[in-house]
Formats: sequence, structure tokens, C-alpha cells
Amino acid sequence: MAIAKSRQWTEADVQAALEVIKAVPGLWEELERVEKAAVIDRKTIEAGRREYDVLVRLHPECDLNELTDLYMPIRRILRAGLGLK
Repeated sequence: MAIAKSRQWTEADVQAALEVIKAVPGLWEELERVEKAAVIDRKTIEAGRREYDVLVRLHPECDLNELTDLYMPIRRILRAGLGLK
């Protein structure tokens, strides 16, 4: 079994990804709604898929684990902006 890849993303990488996500009309607002939601529904799954698609287009050379390493600081920024821990 292969060991999953990991990647240390820079603050510049995270900021660049944030800019691209925020440039997609309505996506950031939908992600905020998802973070505040108490249930996972079809819209929640769709928003996550759209965000993942953006990250894949931005970094097509990366695998899922590497993109998750990028997603986590973005999610922390999103939650901090909403006053969530």
C-alpha cells in the first residue's frame, strides 16, 4: 500500500486559492452557508464538489490528500470569518 502524499502549502498558495474560489460567483457565500448548516444535504455536497473542482483546476498535478492539505487552511479562514471555531 502506498503512503498518501502530503504537501506543505505556503500562505501565498492558500491566498491564491482563496482568490480563485471567491472569483466563482456565489461559491464563497454558498460555502459560508454550508459551514453554518446543521445538516448535510444536496446543496452542501454540491458546494463541496464545486470547491474541489476549483482546487483541482488550480492544481491538477495534486492528488486528493494534497488538495485536502490546501482545503484545511481555507476552511479555517472561512470559519474564522463566520466567528466559528
